[in-house]
Amino acid sequence: MNIRILELLAEHLEKQDLLSKLIEKEFLHGYGYSEIHCIDAIGVLDTPNVTNIANHLKMTRGAISKITKKQIMAGLIESYSLEDNKKEIYFKLTRDGQKLFDEHKQRHEIWRKRDSAFLNQYPENKLAEICTFLEEFNEYLGEQIEFISKEKR
Repeated sequence: MNIRILELLAEHLEKQDLLSKLIEKEFLHGYGYSEIHCIDAIGVLDTPNVTNIANHLKMTRGAISKITKKQIMAGLIESYSLEDNKKEIYFKLTRDGQKLFDEHKQRHEIWRKRDSAFLNQYPENKLAEICTFLEEFNEYLGEQIEFISKEKR
């Protein structure tokens, strides 16, 4: 049964990825998951600096630094500092970055509506069980990420 669950999770991820590619606008092609979610974090956070984005996305500051440098070069974000604190660097979306942010937000809304219609056919207690399983599995995966990240340092 364990192998079957893992196979079904892999199939789920592959189908979600394919669906995303089918419904996304062409200008989103070429951007990875982390890059798009970094744009999203900059769009939603009050003070989007490397540390806050890393905490929001549960990624390392080093990874966020690499992503933001690439996004500055691509003209998706700009860096700025506050008048009273020139040391701290923050980020804001450019017009092109805002387009990606808006498209990502729209894609999530389409996904929520589409898949909620499917999930509504199940009773709350069954959905609660599935939620518990997924929360625990995500926690486990997070621990694995943390463990492997520490090993690589």
